[in-house]
Amino acid sequence: PADDGNAGMRYLFVTFDGGGNLPPELALARRLSSRGHSVRFLGHRSQRAAVEESGFAFSQFEHTPDYDSTWSDASPVKDWEPGDPGEIYALLLEHLVFGRAAQVARDVADELERHPVDALAVDFFLVGALAAAERSAMPTAVLWHTGYIPGGWGNAGLPVLNAARQAIGLDPLDDTYEQYNRVERVLVMTSREFDFAITTHDLPPNVRHIGPQLSLPTTTHLDPSNDSPPLIVVGFSTTYQAQEGVLRRVVDALGLLPVRGLVTTGPAVSLGPDVPSNVQVSAWIAHADVMPDAALVVTHAGLGTVMTALVYGVPLICMPMGRDQDGNAARVDYKRLGLVLPHTAGVAEIADAITSALADSDLRTNARRLAHALRDEIATDQGVTEMELLAARDPDLRSTDGQGALASGS
Repeated sequence: PADDGNAGMRYLFVTFDGGGNLPPELALARRLSSRGHSVRFLGHRSQRAAVEESGFAFSQFEHTPDYDSTWSDASPVKDWEPGDPGEIYALLLEHLVFGRAAQVARDVADELERHPVDALAVDFFLVGALAAAERSAMPTAVLWHTGYIPGGWGNAGLPVLNAARQAIGLDPLDDTYEQYNRVERVLVMTSREFDFAITTHDLPPNVRHIGPQLSLPTTTHLDPSNDSPPLIVVGFSTTYQAQEGVLRRVVDALGLLPVRGLVTTGPAVSLGPDVPSNVQVSAWIAHADVMPDAALVVTHAGLGTVMTALVYGVPLICMPMGRDQDGNAARVDYKRLGLVLPHTAGVAEIADAITSALADSDLRTNARRLAHALRDEIATDQGVTEMELLAARDPDLRSTDGQGALASGS
């Protein structure tokens, strides 16, 4: 990490309850804290417990409407229900990206007044927070917790964003993506090695891949034990996506095979007691306790689950259900790290895919090869380096011309 005399810097992480976005943000915050820096969070009420259990101060949004990703009935964006994809996307933009920009900007400004900091880290969904950061002239990093998508959201929400900017004295934008180009850093919280080749060249100068924000596995082997039937780990999101049906079909498929199944449901769903004898169901289990022995992961393809499987060298079966999952599954397929099925696949199709994946030595070889690269990235801790450079007292280190990142080995 950068050694420029900036020990003890203060960071504000601005987040929202999107489910899988918080764990990598907390992981980066813990690394900063271990370097002697101070980190506090601003976000939704439902995030308080996880943030404070990680040892960080937390402030709740006061003006931004509350949102809890586990409230399936109360969610304003029920993207698991049948409907027009364009209408669902418009609801996403309205309720989570642009529609609350003015309130988020006000909350960030108030928080900075109450608790001055040296730098900001803003979840890329929160365009209102980026407007407040620009108004404050605070060194800012965008935390991009999915695969990097050049071009952003499109311009449907531009009038609302410009109104929020005008309210705090900022000039209007011609394109929503301008805000991302104006910040010092856009930190993509995954690996270049996992991304499509077409997106790893000619990136904007402020965009950096910082590797998966995970703990470095303590196990040194990448081969599961051969003393018992292969262990299949199943995980389909901590947030609600009407995943009961696909989970049930996966469980039934496991019951047909000579394998051990471990299914994690998260807090959003329950499968009940009727499961095959070779399948264990748990609401949550530490990945480090099971991944070293896993032969395969079956998942919705959320980035956190995908990266966790791959850092242990475990191939995947991806059954994406929406959000960023189709893009993650496409990368898994492109890199030959696993198989992709529709989430509507039947029991027999799922069982056949599990059998095929277990027999495919190329998938295991590719996953293990990527695991070594991911572990090297985690050990390098580029995210901390970039955040320390962001808050550097020397403005040349904070510049967006790429020199700071080049100096640090990006």
